Formats: sequence, C-alpha cells, structure tokens
Amino acid sequence: MKRIILLLILIILPLYAYDFKVTVKWDEMAMTGDAEAILQYYHNGKVEAVRGNLTKPSTDGNVQVNRTFSGGSEEFIIDNSRGKLFNIWVVNSVMDEDFATKEDYLTLSNAKVVVWVEDNINKQTYQVSIPPGAPGLVFRAGAIVDGQFFDFTEMFQQQRIYQVAMVDAVTGRPLPDVNVVVKDRRTGETAGLGKTDEAGMFTQKFDYGQYDVLFSKKGYLSSKHEFTMDLTELPVAMNFALSPIVKEFRIVLTWGAFPKDLDAHLSGPRPGDGQFHIWWRHKEMIAGKDFLDVDDQDSYGPETITIYKPARGVYHYAVHNYSGRNRSNSQELSYSYAHVDVYADGRLQASFDIPRGRYGNVWYVFDIDPNLRIKPVNHLYDEDNSAQVFH
Repeated sequence: MKRIILLLILIILPLYAYDFKVTVKWDEMAMTGDAEAILQYYHNGKVEAVRGNLTKPSTDGNVQVNRTFSGGSEEFIIDNSRGKLFNIWVVNSVMDEDFATKEDYLTLSNAKVVVWVEDNINKQTYQVSIPPGAPGLVFRAGAIVDGQFFDFTEMFQQQRIYQVAMVDAVTGRPLPDVNVVVKDRRTGETAGLGKTDEAGMFTQKFDYGQYDVLFSKKGYLSSKHEFTMDLTELPVAMNFALSPIVKEFRIVLTWGAFPKDLDAHLSGPRPGDGQFHIWWRHKEMIAGKDFLDVDDQDSYGPETITIYKPARGVYHYAVHNYSGRNRSNSQELSYSYAHVDVYADGRLQASFDIPRGRYGNVWYVFDIDPNLRIKPVNHLYDEDNSAQVFH
C-alpha cells in the first residue's frame, strides 16, 4: 500500500512542480471575433510565440499548453522561468484589422478578458483585467522576467505595430511634432515617415524585419535607435526622450514597462576638490547647478543628468535597478530595454543598449575620461545599496 501511495505521489508531484501557470478567460458570448492568448517567449537568443489555441508546446518543451474545457479560456504552464522573458498577450486574432470599426476595437474590453498568474516561485497569485472601455485588438497583461511577474496593462490597436512615445528629456513632458524616419536596415529604403501627435505618440504597422529609426525636431538634438519586428508579429512599444540643444554633457536614460524604477547614477570630480556621487536620493548642488534634471519612478523614464560644468577628472555613469535592488543574480535589468544616449557639443556622441542575458542589478555603462572622451564599460553586477553602486 505504501508503495502505491509513493508511486502516486511521484506521478502527481511533477504536475505541480512548475514555476508559473497563466490562465486567460473571457466572456465568449460577448466576443466578436476570436480571442487568443499568446506567450511571447524569449530564450537562448530566440523568440517564439506559444499560442493558447493550439496544443503545441514551445520548441524546448519548457512551456506547455493545457487543454481547457471552456471555450472562453486558455492556459499555459511554465516549468523554468529563470533567465527567460515571457510577455503575456491576448489578441483578437480573427478580426480583420483593415476593416475594423470603432465598436470592433472594444471587443476585448467588452468580453471582460481576465488573466490569472499563479507564481509558485514567490507564492503569489495575480489578476490582471482589461480596463472597461479600453480600445484595441491587442492586450499585453504583463511579463514574467527571470522568475518575477510584472503587473502592467497595455492596449494596442493592431498587431505588427511599432509604437513610440516621445518626451522632453529635461521636463519629461510629451513631445509633439517630432519627425520620425524609419529605414529598413537590410535595404536602406525608407519604410515609414511621420510625426508624433499631440500626446507625443507615433504608431505605424511594419512587416517582419529589422529597422533603424531617426528622431529629429527643431531646437532639439537628433537621436536614433533600432527595433525588430519579429515573426511573432506582436507590437513593439518604446519610450524615448529628445534633449533640447545643449553644449554640456547630457545623459538620458529610458527603458521599458519593467522594472518600475531604474536610477541613473553619476560620480565624478568636484570643480574645487573631492568627488561627488549623485542619484535620486542624493542630490547636491555642484558649481551652483543640480545635475539631476529628471527622475522617473514609474517605468519608461526619462532619467536625465547634465554635467553643467565639467571638472578635470574621470566621471562614472551607471544604472541601478532600484525596484529590484534586493534581488541578486537576476536578469531582470538585462531585459529592461534600458537605453542611454550621451550628448555633448551640440550632438549625439554615443548610444548604449543594455546587453541581454546578463546577471546583475547594476549596469555600469561608461566613463568620461579627463580629455572628455567617452569610454564604454558595459558591465553588470549586483549591489543592493545605492550609495555603493560604484563599489
């Protein structure tokens, strides 16, 4: 009898030995079209879409699709979430985007889509719902990053959307009328043109491929970045900041929807004597100026630091995952889409994108040497104490 019980335990135990269970439900009677849950799975330098309306697991077998018996539900089991990223999407996959009406864009909201996330690592359960009346055929309900769930909600009108929100690097306010030029990186051809609207938003559909984007506006320093529309055809959302024309060194940090709070850190020589180290909690006047122009504490950024009066010596710049400062040996920061632009002498001098797949809650980005040359570092490590970021 004991052997039978032990055998049953050995059979049942693996069914519960997963990291996460993601369950998506909706009111099928209120649904025009057909809802589909999708896990956008980043692992080993690849990305794939694991679809809830199929029983096919991920290529590595790490994500299983549970067969559900209710027409308005789909479910995923994630066995190993460490070092991986999972975006949780719900898409109205049948609706014809080109002919959708205003009412059609409300179908996901009207169907009261709800996402439950069972977190067996941290022993938590989360529920995320589409806000009532939120328009869009695509809903992102959050992300699982290196074993940690981030709760946020984003609605997009369509699939294959590139969406960028542009803000002023000094004020943090939305920036309208920014010129946006998108070029196909392979052919060099212009794939998209436009301007940001009154809310600082630019949105356009793109086919699968890799693209370079140039932002420009009179009175501001031009900036550029790149993005990939991968085979999952799910939206790409970015946040960027343009700096007003400035001769001094200005460093601008932006990032994605997670983590909630990244902090910019700068240390360097005082004009008179000694060293300084500034960040959001340790602001100080240097040569009569507050170098920290903008501090953002709710995703995306910007965090802006301006060296108004450079002194002779070496400056160090780093980004600290403040909201994840107590989680060591994590890739959370590495998946943040953190981007740093460095301006000086009235132009963009350098851009840095955080390396993927690295461990650490501090990204030591670069130095500025005594000759005011930018020296890349790109090193990640762990530090829970903000005052010791440059240990």
